[in-house]
Amino acid sequence: MRRLIYAFALLALTGCSGTVPASGETSDGETFTGTFSRRSDGIGGVVLLRSDKGASCEGRWNLDEDQTGSAVVVCSDGRSGTAELSAQEANGTMKGMLGGKPFKGTFQNPIRVHAE
Repeated sequence: MRRLIYAFALLALTGCSGTVPASGETSDGETFTGTFSRRSDGIGGVVLLRSDKGASCEGRWNLDEDQTGSAVVVCSDGRSGTAELSAQEANGTMKGMLGGKPFKGTFQNPIRVHAE
C-alpha cells in the first residue's frame, strides 16, 4: 500500500496530463499491464506496470523528437530493466531486458494521444 501511495504521489508531482495503456511480456511468458503517464512538458513521464505474478514496476520514460527513446523501471521484487522505445506509430513498441530476461511490449503513444 505504501508503494502504491508513493506511485500516486510521484504522478502528481510530475505534472502528468494523462495516461495511456501499456503491456508487455518477458521471454518466459510473464505478462505485464499498466500505463505510461505523460508529463506536462510532453517529452517523458512515468511508467507503471504490474505483473500477472504480483510484482509492480515503476520508472521513467522519455521520447526524442524523432519519437524514439527509452524507459527504465525498478520492480517491487528487486528486478530492474531498460527498454528502447519507438513511438513512430499510434501503438509504440518496447524492446529490452527485465530482470535479465528479454522483454517486449506495446504502448499507445502518449504524445500523439494527448495532442489530438
